[in-house]
Parts: sequence; C-alpha cells; structure tokens
Amino acid sequence: MGGSDAGSAIVIVNFGSHRLLAAAAADPANVLAQPGRLIIVVDNHSGSEERAAVQRLTAERGWCLVPLPDNRGFGAGVNAGVRRASELGAETVILLNPDAVLAPATADALHQHCRDRPDDLVSPRLVDSAGKPYFSGAFVELATGAIRNWRSSPEEGFADELVLPSLADRFGWLTAACLAVSVELWQRSGGLAEDYFLYWEDVDFSVRCARAGARLVLRNDLVAAHDEGGTQRSIGPAKSDLYYRYNCRNRLLFARRLLGRRQRLRWLAATPAQSWQIYLRGGRRQLLSHPAGLLAALRGTLAGLFLLLRPRRRRRRRPAAPRVLLAHPSADLYGSDRMLLESAEALRGDGWRVTVVLPYQGPLLEVLDERGFDVRTCGLPALRKAMLTPAGLARFMIDSVRYAGAAVRLIREAGTDLVYVNTLVGPGWMILGRLTGRRVVCHVHEAERRLSPVVRRVLTAPLGLAHRVITNSQFTAEVLGVASAAAGTRNSVVHNGLELPEPQPPRPALTGPVRLVYCGRLSRRKGPQTAIAAVRLLAERDLDVRLELLGAPVTGQEGFEAELRELAAPLGERVRFRGFHADPTAWLADADLVVVPSIGDESYGNAAVEAAAAGRPVVITDQPGLIEAVGELPSVRVVTPDRPDELADALAELIKDWEAVSAAAARAAAGVRAAHAPGRYRRELAALARAALG
Repeated sequence: MGGSDAGSAIVIVNFGSHRLLAAAAADPANVLAQPGRLIIVVDNHSGSEERAAVQRLTAERGWCLVPLPDNRGFGAGVNAGVRRASELGAETVILLNPDAVLAPATADALHQHCRDRPDDLVSPRLVDSAGKPYFSGAFVELATGAIRNWRSSPEEGFADELVLPSLADRFGWLTAACLAVSVELWQRSGGLAEDYFLYWEDVDFSVRCARAGARLVLRNDLVAAHDEGGTQRSIGPAKSDLYYRYNCRNRLLFARRLLGRRQRLRWLAATPAQSWQIYLRGGRRQLLSHPAGLLAALRGTLAGLFLLLRPRRRRRRRPAAPRVLLAHPSADLYGSDRMLLESAEALRGDGWRVTVVLPYQGPLLEVLDERGFDVRTCGLPALRKAMLTPAGLARFMIDSVRYAGAAVRLIREAGTDLVYVNTLVGPGWMILGRLTGRRVVCHVHEAERRLSPVVRRVLTAPLGLAHRVITNSQFTAEVLGVASAAAGTRNSVVHNGLELPEPQPPRPALTGPVRLVYCGRLSRRKGPQTAIAAVRLLAERDLDVRLELLGAPVTGQEGFEAELRELAAPLGERVRFRGFHADPTAWLADADLVVVPSIGDESYGNAAVEAAAAGRPVVITDQPGLIEAVGELPSVRVVTPDRPDELADALAELIKDWEAVSAAAARAAAGVRAAHAPGRYRRELAALARAALG
C-alpha cells in the first residue's frame, strides 16, 4: 500500500502538543513525515497561540485539521477524527498519540490487517525510545479492577499475532496509543465513550469490541515507539495530577458502565488498595516531592465513588418525542434572541416538542408564532444590572416569588423533560427545573470581565444546577470559568449558527459617499458614539463617509439615543438613525464597510459575522469574543475600544486599499458562511440536548 492510499487514515488528538507533532513530521522514520498520507489532527482547544501553531503546521504538511472549540477530552476528540476520516472515504484508521513513533511500513501493515480482517482490533507491540518494552498486551482483573500486563506463554510470546481473550477472571485490552481499527468495527461498537474524558477509554472500547464479536490482536511482529507522559506534565518520575485523578475516577466509571452489581461491589471493596497502587506508579518518593498527586488521586477516587454509587435514575416514561421548555429573558430580536430562534428550530428538527416561554410580548414572540411554535409568557424575572441596588434586589426577589408558581405550572403542564435556559440571566428557571425533577441545560451568551469577582460568582453560581452548560464561544467559557479540564464533558462550546444569504458583490470603486453601517443596540457599551465621533474625524480629513445606525435603545435607556442624536446633529446627513431592523440583509448588501465598535465585552458578535458573511470589510474593537468570531480574516481590522481616532484611521486605510480589501472580503465570505451554517449549529445543539437527558 502506498502512502497516498485514500482508504486509510491516521487520527491524532492534540492538546497543547504541536511541538511533538512538528518533531514527528521532521523525523524520516515516522509515518507523519511521509507525504500523501491522510493525517487527521483533532485539536482540543488549549489556547489561541496553540491553535494558531496547529493551523500553521497542518497547512504546511497538508494534513486535515478538525478544530474543536473547547477541550472535549480524548474520546470526543478521537470520535470527531474518525467521523472526519469516514467522511473522506477512509475504511481503516490508526489512532496515534502525538508522542508515538510509527514507521510507514508498520502503518501499512496495520491498515492491511484491518482491511483483510475488519473484525479485528489491532495494536503493534510498543517499546520506549530506549527499546524497552512498554506495551505487549494488558488485561483488567475482574475481581479487583487492577490493570496487569499480559503474561504470554512461551508459545504465545514468539507468535507473530497474539489474540487477547476475555476470560472468566479478566478482560483483555489494547492501548489507544497506537491502535488500528476498521471503520466498520468502529461504527458497530459505537466509538470511544466520551464521559471518561481522559484514560480508560481504550479499556472500555476493547471490552465493547470483544462483546461485539471482535478479536483483540497484538502484532508481536510489528513495533512502534512510545514514551509515556510526552503529552502530560509530570514532575520527575511522578505522574501528572491528571493521570492520578482520571485513572482513579475512571476505573470506577468503567465498573459503573460495563459491570454487573456484584462485580461493582467487588471493585468498590478493592478501591482503597487500587487507588493507592495507581498513585504508587509514580514512586514512593513523590510523597515528599509531589504530595499534590496524592490529593489528585483522592479527588479522583471520590468522584468515581460518586459515579459508582449514584442510584441509577428511573426514567420517567417519555412520549416518542421528548419535550423541552425553552425559557428566554427577552422578546426582542437581537443576538441571543435570534439564537433562541435557531435553538428552537434545532430541537424541533430533531424531533422535540418545543414550548417557548418569554417574559412579555414582542417581535420575537411574533416570529415564533409565525413559525408555529407553542409560545407562552411568564413574568419570572431575569437578572439585570438594576437588581444590584437594594431596591432592585428587593423587586427581583418579590417578582421571583410572585411568578414561581406560574412557572412551575408551565413546566408541569408542558410535560417537560428538559428545561433549556437561554442565557445566564434566568436562574429562576434553572432552580425550578431542578426542584421539579427535570433535566436542565443553560446556554450562556454573556461574557463580562469587568464584573467584580463577587458579582461574577453570584451570577455563575446557578450554573452548578445545570446538567449541561453550553457557551457560545471559548471566550465566554473562559470568563465563566467553566472551560477547565476539571469540569469534564459537562460544558461545551457551540459557535452561533445563522441564516446567512448569498453575498452581493461589493462596489468595484468607491465613487460618491462611502456607506458605513452600524447594526446593534443603541447602548453605550456597544459604542455607536465612537462610530459617530470617527465619522466626524473623517469629515475633517475630507472623506465623505455616511453612517447608517440600525438599532434602538434598550427600554428605559431612551435618553442615550437623545445623546447620540445631539452628538450627530453637526454632521447632518452624514449620520442617519434608521431604527431597529430584524433583518439587516438589505442594509449590509448596500454597505461598503461595517463597524462593530463595542466598548464592553462581546461574547461572540453576530453583527461582525453577518457583515463578514455579506462580503464586507469590517472594523471591530479588540474584544476577545469579536476576535474569536472574525478576527483572523484578512478583511477585518482591529482597533482599541473607545478610540475614535484609531477607528477613523482603520476606516481610512480600508477606503484607500479598497480594491484589495474588498476582494479579500468577498473571498472570505464563503468560509464565514460555512463555519456558521445553521445545519452545523443545529446538529451540535440537538446532540447536546439529547446527551443532557442522560
């Protein structure tokens, strides 16, 4: 088999390990250095610098990159990679650690084995870089849950192939550090279990494959190299804290998932000794040099005991279509309101019976009603800045008690299986959802770094009630503090999906006034005052720029619009207030440039995405959410918030280089539309909602 065989793929999950991948690609003895291979790198997000480095490396090597928006763990990463391999036509895949060295001939032999015998799960013999044995088969003791090396008989030890059976007292398993499998067997066995997050996924998968009729085959005649710990931070001979924590936890999770009651009790009794043995894999000296590892093992053991001993939930009988109550704190049609529409469509398209609850009547209610959704109203209050005063807090508490009964009746009357709270500011629905025994999801669209630590802790505390948290960006997850590995798979990032029409071509030349569009609320934190000031500075440079302000003020803040009109009055027709428009498509098509001058934090930035998808150059402010959305596009300029001079300079530069930047914007539009396609958003959201049901 040649290196260009499209029927095979190698899947690698990366988390902060791009240097290992680069070194592997430079090693002639490694299959990753061979051109023409289908190499799929799944990047579990570990930071913007690492993501950029992986993007450069995969582009240089011609590898396929699957960038995940957050760290979803090893199992989820592998599953995403194998799905991509299958989409690209692969029939066999090799799972390979970034710190493993696999020769091209060995890779070819593993792929050929899986093609010839698709019911085999296959691993080569592994050695470390010094040539010492690292893995030659292993098993799990059924009595205690201890991991042991496979002891081969003399005849087995010299055989080219060793089949690891599942016996009465043990389960054989193969390591995922280098593991070959046919796509057919992978799909039949369900892929890797994602709730382990790290470690034991390969043990679980091996056992499930064996139960599905597969053979576990160790190829003694094939060798790969692997130095354990290359992707983990360890201190001397000690293992990493993650190693101790997840090995102790996942041993018990395995028992919960795959063993009967009596066997689980035996594993429970052996837990103190087995957790201690896991810790001792790093040596006894670490008790003095790295005592934190013992605490990590204890935490993992306690987490595993909770999973093992938690009663299996008796599922209420559900109708064929599960029922979801979507609670949203607004009836307008701005960013999070429009995402509520997409979420409702996603769940209905996945077979859910959807009931939407809004606090009052408004444009969003009208659109939902037109689309045939069951819409109710309930005055259960949302968290607002006004509640930070004593009077505001008192009003919030009074209204919460006043409307709690009506909210509970809605949950029960709708036969709700899942309470889906759209935005963080609706804690009442999360509390009542849990009190009524429902599963709860919170979809967070807010990211405010400027809040004091105390206020932020108060606002995010209700997230502990949610069975799953969804954030609209990695930045939002980081601000909320829910993006850490310790949070496991309960939290997921799903970038917004939008109905984005085909872009209209930009003007070939900027003859006459330049058309500049701002689309968003007329609020101080959104920065329309900065845009007006920038237009004034451009007028002083004899640049005729006409600003169209699309939006309306927040209810109760109409005075700010009056301030804006006063600021714009000397500019005459250069600034025009167009009011709120639910669909800005026509305005964007008529625009030359778009500005998103936010002063406050933006969790993502639909306005910037819509402008880029329309093929228009955009100026955004240096807000992480905006940069995550469109900051890497060549037609986007980034300026300091609340700096009209910088904004004016950026707009003047775009006007001067119009031919180049307009062409770049037009080229980038298709990629933006694909990345934010509603279909992708709806699939990811529906899958997370199903997972939240447990």
